[in-house]
Amino acid sequence: MIVYMVLMLYPLLGAGLKYIDDAFDEQVFNKKLAYVTAPVIGVLWTYAMMVHAASASLLLAIVLGVLLKGKIDNLAFVGGMGTIVAISLVVGVQFLWVPLIVLTVAALLDEVGNDLVDKSKHLQGTRMWQKVVVGFFDQRWVAKVAVLVLGLIGMIPLVFFIALLLFDGAYLGVRWYSLTKQMKRKQAPSISLQSGYVPT
Repeated sequence: MIVYMVLMLYPLLGAGLKYIDDAFDEQVFNKKLAYVTAPVIGVLWTYAMMVHAASASLLLAIVLGVLLKGKIDNLAFVGGMGTIVAISLVVGVQFLWVPLIVLTVAALLDEVGNDLVDKSKHLQGTRMWQKVVVGFFDQRWVAKVAVLVLGLIGMIPLVFFIALLLFDGAYLGVRWYSLTKQMKRKQAPSISLQSGYVPT
């Protein structure tokens, strides 16, 4: 039962997180809906933390990684994080401290690496090593590797590696949809002009 619950919740969390992010950072999605979505994601996030101590450790590590990197940068995220903290304190969520520390460091490295590959011109090339480094950090593989290792040595159930893959898969799916919308938005004026429409 726990396995099915985790595998259903994690992709919802990943998709919801990216929806809120791009509603504010990229102006792609509806901000009002993002404000409504944030506390719902916060409740689901906390519920997923209550399912298992390993889940609590992994999801808190993701929150801490984003927080330590200074990416809680809009009111919707603040509201969602407030919901997570408030409910966690009330219900007394249990953590696995060693995995929590390891995964928090991994999540922070993912955030740092993700920013680095976005900004570094040195990495924007066609060489194989550049593609590997960019792909590794763009899709935040430090945390995935950490979860896999912790699972293989028996510190957390291996199902959380699959859960994290689903989380990131849904996150990347929403990012792809967001990028598609951004491309259409950029192309819209040229399409209008080609069709003979002259804006007033």
